[in-house]
Amino acid sequence: MMQLKKDDLIRDGENTFSVACILGSVVYVRRASDETSAPMIELDEVLNYYRKIEIMEK
Repeated sequence: MMQLKKDDLIRDGENTFSVACILGSVVYVRRASDETSAPMIELDEVLNYYRKIEIMEK
């Protein structure tokens, strides 16, 4: 079972998102800079464990 934490990075193609919070099976993310060298999780992998991803506006 995957367990995301706040500020984990998710990559969807060329877009990078940072986890803002997790409520149940929904992950809320914000757009993040692509210039980080931190490890990233692919979006497809996240959707195997979480039902939905919501993009929050700034």
